[in-house]
Parts: sequence; structure tokens; C-alpha cells
Amino acid sequence: MQAVVPDRGIAITKSSGVSLRPPAKINLSLVVFGRRTDGYHELHTIMATVDLHDDLTLRDADTLGIHLHCTGLGCPSEGENLVYRAAELLADHAGISPALEIYLHKRIPAGCGLGGASSDAAACLAGLNRLWKLELSREQLVPLAAQLGSDVPFFLYAPVALCTGRGEMVQPLSHRCSRYVLLIIPDLQVPTAQVYAHYRSNECRNEDFMRRVRYFLRQGDLDGLVIQGINSLDCTCMELFEPIRRLREEIEQEGIGPLQISGSGSCLFTTSGSREQMKQWAQRLEGRSLAQVYSVTFYHQTGPFLEVQHADL
Repeated sequence: MQAVVPDRGIAITKSSGVSLRPPAKINLSLVVFGRRTDGYHELHTIMATVDLHDDLTLRDADTLGIHLHCTGLGCPSEGENLVYRAAELLADHAGISPALEIYLHKRIPAGCGLGGASSDAAACLAGLNRLWKLELSREQLVPLAAQLGSDVPFFLYAPVALCTGRGEMVQPLSHRCSRYVLLIIPDLQVPTAQVYAHYRSNECRNEDFMRRVRYFLRQGDLDGLVIQGINSLDCTCMELFEPIRRLREEIEQEGIGPLQISGSGSCLFTTSGSREQMKQWAQRLEGRSLAQVYSVTFYHQTGPFLEVQHADL
């Protein structure tokens, strides 16, 4: 039996367990500036979550240790898995010797710019905060999230936020997207570090990008912003990964798009104000088996797995 917290995407079971649905994200805009002294690039990105999600369940175990069980799409083994590392980090921070079972079912493909691993890690921090009754605030969780990855803090503030610094400085936004989204994911992982290593900042282009981003933010028009296709890493990704460039060209020649990349790729996406048009595009692509295709919508509720209340463990 479960006590479900409405509109939070999280359930507390009476067997001392927490069930969560970590969502994917797409970058509505991504402007990448020069490299910082710490080796990271300075970013200005607006991200939004969509309703493609993984499933994560955290339960008390009978024996000491962190025991990770993965199903669905492939995911790294324990020491390399970001969820496992998140549990280790929070346990160490809280001075806990964990006895924990983690069940992770992957639906979000890895290496495609949708932030699946980062979302899983953020959900793990939020879920264990509740399971272990740590009562840490979101602001206390953020520094831990930032140690795990630049995108992880965003998922503590989802569904929509402006992220700066190396991505770890998060400002939640009240604006929402209403367009429908089509994700097109080729069978190809793009290493983020490789794309950033080859990226060269273009000052004039970034100034134009920021002028447009600021305009649509002032208008509160994220639907207008996402149509702009602002992503500094697009050219670098297309140069490094020719199969993605060819796939985009082939799909756009059929009148579907225009297509953008999320993050550093490999996920291509397009948006539409028409649900029917999105269905038609999805059916055409699914029939050709060019890539995995997901028709999704944007999350509108805040905190899909955070701030759980009134649930008895």
C-alpha cells in the first residue's frame, strides 16, 4: 500500500521506501562562453523538464551497504553510477552507515543530452533526504548536487530554470512552455567532455544569442525562445558526429522540424503548437526506424520529487 503525494511524482511506501520519477530535460537555450580558470566553460542556459522519466525506488535494506539494481536501458555499474555516488555522498555528509536498496529502471537514454543520470542523482538526494529523515533544505542539498555534476542542481528546482556558472547556479523561472515536443534519439552516445574540448567560443554569435534570450525572457515567452534554436554547441556537435548531422538533414528534408540538439547532443528535438502535427511526425519517423522517437510534453508542476510532506514512513 502506498501513500501518494499529489503532483509531486513521489510515493512513500509503508515498508520504508520512496518511489520517484526523475524526468528528462531539454535545453530551451544554451549559450556557452569561454573556458574558466577551473577548466569549465561559463554557461547561460534555460532548461525545462519533460514527461519522459526513469523510475527510482529507495528502500531500507536488511544488510549494511548500498545495493544497486538496474533494469531497462543500460546504466553504469555501482561505482560509476551517479545514483550510487549520490547515495554515498549524502550518507557521508550525514554520518550514516547506509543499509540501502536502490532500484533504478532506465527509460532515458544515456549520452544524448537529456540529463537522465543527473536527474536520477538529484532524485536520489531528495528521496534519501526524506527516507533518512534528514530534513535538509533544498539549499543544503544543492552543494552536494553540484559535486555530482553541473546539471544535477537544476533538477532540484525543476520544472524550468535559468542556470549559470558552470550550470550549478540555478534561478527557478515561473514561465512555462506550452508546445508539444518530439524527441529523436539516434543510437549514438555523445561524450559531453569531447564536445566541450573542441568547442571554440564565438563572441559575436554569443552576443546575438544573449540579445535574443534576454528579449524572450523579458516577454516571459519560452515558447518563442525555444523556436529560436539557440545552442552554442550545435556546430561543434555536428562537426564531430557526422551521423547526427546526416540524420538531421534527412529528417528536415521531409518537412519535419527544424531540429535542434539538447545540450551537447545526441538527442534532436523539435516542438509544435499542434498535438496532431506532432503525432503525424512521430508516426512517420517511427515507420522508418531511423531513431528512437518520443512524443512528450513539458512538466508544469514544481518539484516533481522534492518537498514531500504528510507521508508516514
